[in-house]
Amino acid sequence: MTSNTLTGKTALVTGASHGIGLACARALAQDGATVVIMGRNEAALAKAKAELTALSPTARIETFAGDAAEERKVKDALAYAHGLEGHLDILVAAVGGPTFKPLLMRELDDVRRELDLNFSSAFLMVRHGAPLLKRGGAVVCISSASVTQAYWGLSIYSAAKAAVERFVKAAAFELGGAGIRINAIRPGPTFSEEDLAKPERADMVKFVSAETPMGRVGDPDDIGAVVRFLAGPESGWVTGQSFSVDGGADQGKSRDVMDNIFGEAVMAQIRAGKSDTPKT
Repeated sequence: MTSNTLTGKTALVTGASHGIGLACARALAQDGATVVIMGRNEAALAKAKAELTALSPTARIETFAGDAAEERKVKDALAYAHGLEGHLDILVAAVGGPTFKPLLMRELDDVRRELDLNFSSAFLMVRHGAPLLKRGGAVVCISSASVTQAYWGLSIYSAAKAAVERFVKAAAFELGGAGIRINAIRPGPTFSEEDLAKPERADMVKFVSAETPMGRVGDPDDIGAVVRFLAGPESGWVTGQSFSVDGGADQGKSRDVMDNIFGEAVMAQIRAGKSDTPKT
């Protein structure tokens, strides 16, 4: 169910042709926003637009093809989104992605590309988007659970996303006087339906699910729902924050030993208002 709370709002979402970015666009469109989806692949954007339109027939969905780490393209996308309704209200910087590669195998040019993809893209969105936002505008940046959790081969990705979070906090301080809020979300390992269907992902999904307190991997819509909250009026007193949306994975690298022993039986007792530990 939707409330159409975002009716009359215009949003630009980068990295929106698939995965988390598409889920963010979906959540905003379903609640009434006009949404511009940005990505590098025109065919993928067209497919994403068709999907969004089918789910939200009354929503206005537009596409803009371009690289979110390229300054000219970001400026053009922002101008296009602003020009649709004469205002811009929501920015979602969702573009990004990791390179799994050991630190001692990294080269500087490679590092710079990964920093551009994961940090510069967010910086450009805020730098050139904030002046176009109406008072009360909201920005949401996609960070990563790798900021607080160690993952093999992700030293540069983790550093780039940590930079995003520190930037968000500093930007919130500077932009607050203009009535602009900015926050970040740290997704845990998140897989689309297409990802889950790939046989080569099966072992990873099983492993991650076992190490996540909620017992499963993330779905892009898990992230989209929180982006929708941070973009909307319900979070009007929230800025400069980074939120883990990871099924509790940041509480530790594995389930609690008691959960492994008692599992759902404990929760059933708690829900029934009983405190006795079930027998094994």
